[in-house]
Amino acid sequence: MLLFFSFQPLFPVLPLYVTAIGGSPADSGLATWVFAATSLLTRPLAGTLADRWGRKPVMVLGAILFGCGPLLYALAVSIASLLGARAIHGVGMALFSTAYQAFVVDLLPSDRRGEGLGLANVASMVTMVGGPLFGEWMVRTSGFSTLFVALSAIGGMGVLVALTLPGQVGSRWRSDSSPRFSPRSSPSSLFSQEAGIRQALRHRGVRIGALGMSVLGVPFGAFIVFLPLLAKARGLRGTGWLFAAYALASSLVQPVAGRIADRRGTVGTVLVGLVLTSLTAAGFAKASEGWALLGLAGLFGVGYGASLAGLSACVQESVSPDLRGSGAAIQYTVFDLLIGLGSWGLGLLVSATDYSVMYATVSGIVLVGLLFVWRAAR
Repeated sequence: MLLFFSFQPLFPVLPLYVTAIGGSPADSGLATWVFAATSLLTRPLAGTLADRWGRKPVMVLGAILFGCGPLLYALAVSIASLLGARAIHGVGMALFSTAYQAFVVDLLPSDRRGEGLGLANVASMVTMVGGPLFGEWMVRTSGFSTLFVALSAIGGMGVLVALTLPGQVGSRWRSDSSPRFSPRSSPSSLFSQEAGIRQALRHRGVRIGALGMSVLGVPFGAFIVFLPLLAKARGLRGTGWLFAAYALASSLVQPVAGRIADRRGTVGTVLVGLVLTSLTAAGFAKASEGWALLGLAGLFGVGYGASLAGLSACVQESVSPDLRGSGAAIQYTVFDLLIGLGSWGLGLLVSATDYSVMYATVSGIVLVGLLFVWRAAR
């Protein structure tokens, strides 16, 4: 929660900071693409390291870069330097969140993985209820630089907590007697053709999960990156409440959706979530009133939360303990890729057209992707 709270207040203010230092909407999309691209390139290594050397070392290194990354934004006075800060921040996020996913699955009984992953993901959603509002308030009262320093201090506390975690999940941390994860320390295994990523991709559940996450990445990028700019273009002040509605809805839905995925199947849960996500994007193409956007943000949280819980369970139930990090790495690698490429492309589309066209396009992309997920799962 501490680490994600050091990150989420940036959502409504970073696009505005880009324009404040001379950037354009396309530069805002590029900044997101750089963050996602570095995360994308880091995740396969993060997953393999988490499987081979243990979850904690990767989590701690990631926590340092992820938690203290906002301090670099305070030093960025040009688009080029900001992109460099975003790259370092993206590496930290990838290292921490990939190992975190595997660490959590190590604790879960095999018949409750969807529910447990839904609960674990709530940590980042709960902080988003107040994080964007905090970011907007800090910028209004103290400016961008003070916000960046404050977020680094909060992230530093997250690093201290990460240091207290056990190096290996022992019996007192586990809730059942399912197969235990045991790290392997041979560096050469990182470069073996049978190393994590290649081996995990052989599992059908991992491939379906990766396809679903690629579809989910496009609307997520459109929501996170362009919602502040959409609100500004339509004459609304601030988007903190919209992010709070999204986070609250997602927090409530993910454990429930995970439990449904455990009992009724992961694919159906994912498809329902993607349908809601597509409808939400279509709504953003038309809505201009504050209450309408607030309701759509909450609906997006429901769709995103259901999709994520189902996809996480789909991936993790299909792999063995020594491939959990690699499975999570594949899942979030494609997510980061489509967030980045989607945001960059959507930024160019906005520059050429408007936000209505952009969000309508996102809705269509999700519908087409949903059909591919359905066919792959048949």
